[in-house]
Amino acid sequence: MADFRLSDSEQALYERAMEFARKEIVPRAIELDIANEVPVDICQKAYEAGFMNLHIPKEAGGPHNTLFEETLIYEAMGYGDPGVATSINVNNLAFAPLVIGATIEQLQKYVQPMITSEKARFGAFCLTEREAGSDASATKTTAVRDGDEWVINGTKCWITNAPVADLFTVFAQTEPGSGYKGMAVFMVPKDAGVKIGHIENKLGQRASQQSEVIFENVRIPEDCLVGEVGRGFHIAMMTLDMTRTGIASIATGVCQRALDEASRFANTRIAFGKPIIRNQGISFTLADMAAKAHSARLATRHAAWLADNKLPGLGMDSAIAKLLASDYAMQNTTDAIQIMGGYGYAIEYGMETLFRGAKLLQIYEGTNQIQRIVIANELSKRAKTLDTGFRLNYPGVDAPDHSFKQ
Repeated sequence: MADFRLSDSEQALYERAMEFARKEIVPRAIELDIANEVPVDICQKAYEAGFMNLHIPKEAGGPHNTLFEETLIYEAMGYGDPGVATSINVNNLAFAPLVIGATIEQLQKYVQPMITSEKARFGAFCLTEREAGSDASATKTTAVRDGDEWVINGTKCWITNAPVADLFTVFAQTEPGSGYKGMAVFMVPKDAGVKIGHIENKLGQRASQQSEVIFENVRIPEDCLVGEVGRGFHIAMMTLDMTRTGIASIATGVCQRALDEASRFANTRIAFGKPIIRNQGISFTLADMAAKAHSARLATRHAAWLADNKLPGLGMDSAIAKLLASDYAMQNTTDAIQIMGGYGYAIEYGMETLFRGAKLLQIYEGTNQIQRIVIANELSKRAKTLDTGFRLNYPGVDAPDHSFKQ
């Protein structure tokens, strides 16, 4: 029999993360969004609380949390603020390709010192380029072998936490023009000569930073290659299949926060002699918002459960979770502003900050259009072997005729 309850340890973890979000993030979300920089002090507190570097194996000094446990933590962080959540969460994205493809010895050498230091240290996931966003195989950054070193050249963009990162996970072409077949992934320490370029000035999630990362004849040793040459694209796709659940969990937190703030407002705002929550138009909107938050949570946790149990379907289910949760986050924050009226539109009340932050959830780590492509491709594969039990003469399909008798 299926059991949808959290275990005692999972419930305690979720409650601890929510307490952190309400105490450390919610009261400062507006201030941090205005500052437009990585909130290093809050990240430090999250690091000390055990909310960063969650999936690093114990052999490399990490806690080796399950993906399901990660969704509990990052739903809470998203509840606080999606920008802050992104800053805290991005190490999971940066290190995921290394957990997938690197040896324990590599993790111990390059990652363990970062996740066991007294101060929170950051990694950066470097895949996107100006002409290689959704089409990751169009990457132009190159990695050329020179003796027992690799020489990296190219420019990445929209790289989260790059201005504060110490280790860059870089996807590059070892055979220019070969598309995904020549892609490899490398660990590049900042002190190898990595430069930071233009820092983006964004609409929302301004408590996280994205910037260009410039590699000009950056030399790294042979052991910075993760896995094998030609495996980079596969590692990138495996990474995104897993980390999309992190974005979905942040979005779920945004869904729930928008619902909670709108419900609280509607229960105290008096119009026509009664709280507006008693008006059907408002109450039905809140009911729809609750259904969206609930659906996002179930889809997200199910995708994480599939990954933890190594069951098939993760790519499609994580795409569904990211698609639903981020679309619902955008819809719930929009509806919350409508319910709150002018108060929702004013910066002091926090909802417009949440609204602007929600938009990016539909864009990064694969736009929702890309998620629909992932889902549609999987549906196409499944349709080839699908048997519904019903038979008609579809064009090009052999099937017996039906005789319908009156």
